[in-house]
Amino acid sequence: MRSVARGSRSAVAIKVGRQRILLLLDPALVGQLLVEHAAVTTKGPGVQLTRQMLGNGLLTSEGKPHDRARKLIAPAFSPRRLAGYTESFAERTRARTDGWHDGDTLDVHDEMACLTLDIVGRTLLGIDLTDRSSEIRGSLEAALQRFGEVGGGSLLIGGAGRRRSLGRRGRRPPAAMDTPSTAEADVHRVVDEVIEQHRRRPSDDRGDVVSALLSDGQVRAGMTDQEIHDHVITMIMAGHETTANALTWALFLVGRHPDIQARLHDEVDRLPAGGPGFSQLPDLPFTRAVISEAMRLYPPAWVLGRTLVVPLEFAGWHAPAGTLVGVSPLLLHHDPRWFDNPEEFDPDRWLDGRQKSLPRNAYLPFGTGPRACIGEQFAWAEAVTVLAVIASKWTIRTPSDLTPGAQYRVTLRPSGPVPLTVAARNAPRPRQAHEAKMFD
Repeated sequence: MRSVARGSRSAVAIKVGRQRILLLLDPALVGQLLVEHAAVTTKGPGVQLTRQMLGNGLLTSEGKPHDRARKLIAPAFSPRRLAGYTESFAERTRARTDGWHDGDTLDVHDEMACLTLDIVGRTLLGIDLTDRSSEIRGSLEAALQRFGEVGGGSLLIGGAGRRRSLGRRGRRPPAAMDTPSTAEADVHRVVDEVIEQHRRRPSDDRGDVVSALLSDGQVRAGMTDQEIHDHVITMIMAGHETTANALTWALFLVGRHPDIQARLHDEVDRLPAGGPGFSQLPDLPFTRAVISEAMRLYPPAWVLGRTLVVPLEFAGWHAPAGTLVGVSPLLLHHDPRWFDNPEEFDPDRWLDGRQKSLPRNAYLPFGTGPRACIGEQFAWAEAVTVLAVIASKWTIRTPSDLTPGAQYRVTLRPSGPVPLTVAARNAPRPRQAHEAKMFD
């Protein structure tokens, strides 16, 4: 994608097979597509492929079914709920990291994936998935692997154009997804069991997503059991996958930059015992800046595609109906027009005033417009809390020769294990002495 976009400023048009594609490179045009013209677009083919696994859930549905589900699910992400969730974020992180030992080398991606799955289960689904986390993780990983083999997550659809194709040559066609794999069947079975447990033990508290979807009411009326299933599986997948990736990249980067990690330790060491709670999150600006910068360098949702229902114009580019119009947060976040030294890990860019000069939509870790991520504030609170709890007890060491590969699929995720070493912090301890021993 960088090769295709090189030398272009507003947009670049390519043709892959019979598919017309317009890749937008200007934040102002991004706003036109995702905000102003949202009503005359549909999700792109990359997301459409995920319907094999996610059905018509919140990510893939369109129109009234999407709006109805979003209205039902929205209360689960309210500020009142977020305050309670934050306690769970911290408690589950402590429970997970209590199993770590000084000097352990851990696959941090697997650790964060298991942790965020546990959190999603207890908060959004209202159920304890701890005993089944390995089973669910294994099934999800196998399903994602299979999805990647058929080109899932690619903005474009195969073939080759006059410019270098963004599709993957030689992959199996989307029809290969027609038959669910054993892994996908396992995930669907778990979802059915989660829903059935809620049916057997209904709660007066309708705050979690499953209870909201099963509740009686005018908004809920007409929603089929299959739709409920599809929304729940979307919450499981999207609710843990993106945050796990963001935290993995953040820990990898923190472990590579001892000076930044020392500042992170300084900040979290000022928290009260047992923190952070929801009220302390504003006291963690540097922790949040670390997460912001990790998602700038490695945006979990690295590409967004929309198919035009009507013809549109973008800064002189004519896009007929049926054109696939793409936006890449990955390209925007690495564009030197918007970010100085874009390849550098620099959390201070979010604290020293530089962010105020960013054009709207130059930074898009959660999308924008009516289809922006409904769980954005949940994800921010979760990521900041998890990183703060880890930093309060542990020092992360990234091997100097470790450069994880990236998989560009539905999300931007590590292509394999991310082995980082964890060292227990023996606080309270003078920071200078601590640094001298850890990083000498």
